[in-house]
Amino acid sequence: MHDIPQPRKAPRQNRSCHAVAAILEAAARILASDGYAAFNTNRVAELAGVGIGSLYQYFPNKQALVAALHRRHGEETLAALDAALAASDGRPPREQLAAMVAAALDLHRRELGLHRVLEREWPAFDEPPASNPQDAALSQRVAAWLQACGLEAGRAEVLLRMADSLVHGLLLDAGTPPAGLEQLITDALAGFLGLPAQPHP
Repeated sequence: MHDIPQPRKAPRQNRSCHAVAAILEAAARILASDGYAAFNTNRVAELAGVGIGSLYQYFPNKQALVAALHRRHGEETLAALDAALAASDGRPPREQLAAMVAAALDLHRRELGLHRVLEREWPAFDEPPASNPQDAALSQRVAAWLQACGLEAGRAEVLLRMADSLVHGLLLDAGTPPAGLEQLITDALAGFLGLPAQPHP
């Protein structure tokens, strides 16, 4: 098991927050376009428009950048889930589930190249669920949603792992994703939860 590389410090002022955001965006662009083999801190600093010394104030090496991108993805996933639940509030459980699946797919489609690197090349730098605050928050949100729907809250963890496997396996792997991917994943998760089948158009 790898130790998860940690940032040297967290930004506190607006200027430093913007610098860290620019560094992470530059790192994401390089990983997405050229992969990990062509990825180094000098290239990231140059693309971000910051000095290499400024980058090293926050990230000791390129592995820490990859770990930070994993954490950023966790934060974005949590935000996407919250937005999907808010937008689908009051709808039947299956429609809410479909909204969450659509949000997860949209998030991954926006940076497919980056997510392929993070999930296929360097998944070891993703913090394990037991110590990952984003994973814990996701599980709590889904458990609360299941309970509100009258479903078993204890199924939240398995539901999240199923969704993660299906989204990554069917969207990120090489080749063309199957047609109707959102419907396929929703059907699989709905079946696990015992939600009534929905006729396809």
